[in-house]
Amino acid sequence: MELGVFITSIVGAVGSTGFVTFLFTRSKYKIEVIQAKENAETTAIENDVKLSNHYKDILDDLQKRYENKYHEFEQMMGRKVQILEEEIKMRDRKIKLLEREIIELKRENKNLKNAKSNPN
Repeated sequence: MELGVFITSIVGAVGSTGFVTFLFTRSKYKIEVIQAKENAETTAIENDVKLSNHYKDILDDLQKRYENKYHEFEQMMGRKVQILEEEIKMRDRKIKLLEREIIELKRENKNLKNAKSNPN
């Protein structure tokens, strides 16, 4: 009988120690879970801040690239306008030359008609 009481007391002591340990570790685990959630939220916020800074950098870079492309386009269009203006001037000169040539050919044609009608 003493052996049964001894075993019962050992089992009871181990069981009660396990139960007390469970109670203390449960509150410890709750605190650890809360800390882990806070760390996760902090990390998520930090990642969001980093991501927003990254997007801001991309947008700032986009604005610079857009301005550069706009200036390049503006310069290219300026050169194109100059080329077209020069081409118009050249065509105007060519038209004047052709008009002079027409006048000379008409004069020559008239002279030839007069020479043909007056064979003297």
